[in-house]
Amino acid sequence: MISLSLECIEEEAELVSAELWEQGATGIQEETLPGGRTRLKAWFDSREGLLEQFQAYAPVLAVEPHRDWEAESRQAWAPFAVGERLWLAPEWDESPTPRGRLRLTVHPGLALGTGAHPATQLCLRALEGHLRPEERLLDVGSGSGILLSAAVLLGAKSPVGCDIDAASAQIAFGNLRRDGVAARVFAGSIRAVADGAFDVVIANINATTHEMLAGEYTRAARRLVILSGYPSRHAGRVSAALAAQGWGAAETLEQGEWVCQMYVRGLEREIAS
Repeated sequence: MISLSLECIEEEAELVSAELWEQGATGIQEETLPGGRTRLKAWFDSREGLLEQFQAYAPVLAVEPHRDWEAESRQAWAPFAVGERLWLAPEWDESPTPRGRLRLTVHPGLALGTGAHPATQLCLRALEGHLRPEERLLDVGSGSGILLSAAVLLGAKSPVGCDIDAASAQIAFGNLRRDGVAARVFAGSIRAVADGAFDVVIANINATTHEMLAGEYTRAARRLVILSGYPSRHAGRVSAALAAQGWGAAETLEQGEWVCQMYVRGLEREIAS
C-alpha cells in the first residue's frame, strides 16, 4: 500500500480530493492546517504516475501497511440527522428511520457529497427550509447526487443535476437509479440549460466559481439561488457577485466556518424580508 501526502489551499481541497479519487485512491484523509491550508493523505495500490500528476502540491510518497478501507468506512459511517426532517444513512445501513424523518441514502465513494461536510449539511438545511413543492431545481456540480435525492424527498419536480466531471455525473446517475430517485444528471455545465428553466438553482462549490457563474445562475433561476461550499470569509465576494446581477440576500446559514447563502429577487425579496 502506497500513501501520498500533499498540501493545498483550503478552496482547492475538494477538487484535489476528486483528482485523487480519479487516480485510484482507496481512501483519503483530510486535515485542516493553519493559514487556510489543507493536508490530504491518500492511499493507493500503485505509485505509478502519482508524483507527476500532483507535482504542483509537493507530494510525498510512503509505503504503508494494508488497510481494509471498506470495513473502516462502514464502522465510521453511522446514520445521523440533518435539519428538522432529514435522516442520512449509508447505503448498507438497515436500522429503522426515526419517526418524522425522511431517509436520505448516502453513498460514500468516489464522488463528492456524502453529507458529512458542513457545506453539504447547510445545503440540505437550506433545501428543507426554502424549497417549495413541485418546484424545478438545478444542482450545479452535483457530485454524488445527494442534493438531488434530498430535493425529491422534499417535493421538487424532476430535479436536474450537472457536473463538468463526467465520472462524477456517471456515479450520481448510478446512485439515483439504484435508489429509485426521479432525477436526471448530465455531464456538462449550467451553460447548457435554457433560460429560466428552473425555479431554484443550488450549487455547493468554491467561491471563485460562484463569482464566475453568477450570470449563469441569474439566467437559469427564476426565484431562488442557494450557494455554499466556501468559508464565511469569502461570503462578501459571493454576495457582491450576486448583487451585481440583481439578487438580494434572503438568509445565511452557518456551521463552523462554513456558510450557505440564499438569494431571491424582486417581489420575492420583499416577501423573504
